[in-house]
Amino acid sequence: MSSAALETYLARLYTDDALRTAFLLDPRAQALLHGLSPQEAEAMAAMDRVGLQMAAASYRTKRAAHGSRASPAQRWWRRLLAAWT
Repeated sequence: MSSAALETYLARLYTDDALRTAFLLDPRAQALLHGLSPQEAEAMAAMDRVGLQMAAASYRTKRAAHGSRASPAQRWWRRLLAAWT
């Protein structure tokens, strides 16, 4: 169960505070709203929420420490993710 929509949504959950907050309030509905299948939405709803928050905080810290040294590929990926927002 690894679709492109699932992987993209999970990456956005790690990096977008507002999206993550909405997800934590109603995981199934938010997952379905972002194009996941009912099975994927169920799996996302069952995920470890504390782990999600901890991973997001860790990634935020890493981005802050390395933000000025982003490679061209990383900058491209950030622009792509920003376009989805």
